[in-house]
Amino acid sequence: MLEKTALYGPKELLAMDGLDELDRMKTEPNPFWNRARLDITWSLPVMSGLTKSDKISLQPMRQATREELSLFHDPSYIETLELFGNTGSAFSSRFGLDTEECPVFQDVDKYASLPVGAAIDAVMGVAEGQFRNAMSFVGGFHHAMENKAAGFCYLNDCVIAIKKYKENYADKMVLYLDTDVHHGDGTQQAFYDDPNVLTISMHELSMGFFPMTGRPEEVGIGAGKGYSVNIPLPPLTDDVEFWRAFESVVVPIWLAYKPDFVFWDVGGDAHMGDPLADLMLTYDTYHRLSSTVQQLVHLGNKKLVVVGGGGYNPVATAKIWTIVLANLAGVALPPILPAEWIELCQSYGFEVKRGGWTDRPRRMNDEHYPKVKRELDETIEKIKKLIFPTFGLE
Repeated sequence: MLEKTALYGPKELLAMDGLDELDRMKTEPNPFWNRARLDITWSLPVMSGLTKSDKISLQPMRQATREELSLFHDPSYIETLELFGNTGSAFSSRFGLDTEECPVFQDVDKYASLPVGAAIDAVMGVAEGQFRNAMSFVGGFHHAMENKAAGFCYLNDCVIAIKKYKENYADKMVLYLDTDVHHGDGTQQAFYDDPNVLTISMHELSMGFFPMTGRPEEVGIGAGKGYSVNIPLPPLTDDVEFWRAFESVVVPIWLAYKPDFVFWDVGGDAHMGDPLADLMLTYDTYHRLSSTVQQLVHLGNKKLVVVGGGGYNPVATAKIWTIVLANLAGVALPPILPAEWIELCQSYGFEVKRGGWTDRPRRMNDEHYPKVKRELDETIEKIKKLIFPTFGLE
């Protein structure tokens, strides 16, 4: 099994009907918690034949236990979420529940808990040598705090899985890499004073953009000072500028830190087609990211787990996650997108404009370039001043 990529898909989530109930309750579909998003993203690797590859091992999602959830979350918060999942009611506002982003609906506790169980199993399976690497399609709930839901996130699978790993491998160092377009605030907060968990987040930062955190000055506290790295990207950042930041900051810090285990929250929402963000990345960057991350992992202890993260254009997100999965497993993508998948997207009202796995190359307009470049120059210099000395870098 060691040479296989473990894959945790949303079959268990799709088998429940809580999302259908939520859809009936709301006038507008929730951008994250809706059946179309789950179905479209999961159906692409299935219809592309990836899940039949002998290099991929399909694994079931399971609900995390209360003991596992308690590795990070407050018991009163866990109990409240369970109460709502059983169609109960409670004083919810202090827990961030029953909002537009984090609505209460039938079996919400199960929807929230299944990705946590999957992330734990993925991390421990890779750590113990059962799998070469692993990917959980529905994961990366990095906004969930110890006792509060936020940003479509109820339970923080990233934090809990890493804490479970640390429980078993206390002396090992973990790199949490977050390329979701939103700052990984909940995960950062959980490890803000821990030098054995390095968090690196590349995200959009602009006025009013959720969660409005993730500035370079957020570097950690106490023993963890210097181990929280934030690379805010201005709106309209394209492939070229993204890669300049990645290679100037992420690569040298990664090589200096030498992590024993890497947990990557991909996110599909930095793509130029995402409706909730303003970056301009193309599929080419995700092709390159998946290759580069694996190259860097290979230089160390070769332990990598990937979770899907956000992404609110289901068509783009499905392509991105399938690209990453194929690279993880070393499986070739079909030359063109499956016709049945395109028909599925159309049945949900989503247009598929290109039949392949790439976009047309695109750069920001010349008028925006000086401002974006200047902001990134300033960010890179700040990080070099604030963070690089921690790792002996100049």
